[in-house]
Amino acid sequence: MYQKFWIFCCSLLAMPVLADEVHVGAVFSSQGSLSEIVRLFEKTSSDKIIIHQENVTSQSLYQQVKDKADLDIFLSGNVSYPLQLEQEALLATAGRFSYAFGKLVLWSKNPNFVDAKGEVLNSEQFQSIAVLDRKDAPYGYGIATRQVLEKLKLWEKLNPKLIFLDSSAEIQKQVQEGKSELAFLPLATLNPSKRVEGSLWIIPKNYYKPIEQQAVLLKKAENNAAARAFFNYLKSPQAHNILEKYGFSLP
Repeated sequence: MYQKFWIFCCSLLAMPVLADEVHVGAVFSSQGSLSEIVRLFEKTSSDKIIIHQENVTSQSLYQQVKDKADLDIFLSGNVSYPLQLEQEALLATAGRFSYAFGKLVLWSKNPNFVDAKGEVLNSEQFQSIAVLDRKDAPYGYGIATRQVLEKLKLWEKLNPKLIFLDSSAEIQKQVQEGKSELAFLPLATLNPSKRVEGSLWIIPKNYYKPIEQQAVLLKKAENNAAARAFFNYLKSPQAHNILEKYGFSLP
């Protein structure tokens, strides 16, 4: 009797622990740092974090949540969509916090083309500048990029040279292919943890309003222990170190 019971207990201990899956939607500017954070988290957890890498604007991810997509956590590029979700009662309790502040840069693939003060913008050395088109994009034409150009009193002069694209990935491709000499981009998309190709100007933070990026835990994941654990891990010193490495400022 006791021997059978002992064999039964041992068999339970030998059974593999089933990992829980956590589905995370993140804007493009956060995906590089998020991938590193996930790798670090998974070293100490059996849970599996799945990053959704399609349709990765804040607006599209917000709409996915509204359409009841399979997301547990949403890393937004701004505050407005997380706030909307909270007002619509779609967030878990204590399910919203600011994880980082983004930085805007002027970038060229050509070394020594962009100087340390962005004086190249006053020159005639370029034909076009690639920028994010969407009016709600915090780094884009309607917000930070416009604020910078207005601060420099170059908005009207350079407006005809702006090329409007839908994503940071498209902007990088535009510059890499030589279709535009310059681009306004989130610093984090250039992976500053490594040597950045080309030249860039990290634009002073007083040239544009703070780009506050927020993370939310969705209502559907309220009782998902794995999702809550990873959500809280985003606040950890380990996660903060990675975010800073990718050029973000911390709240």
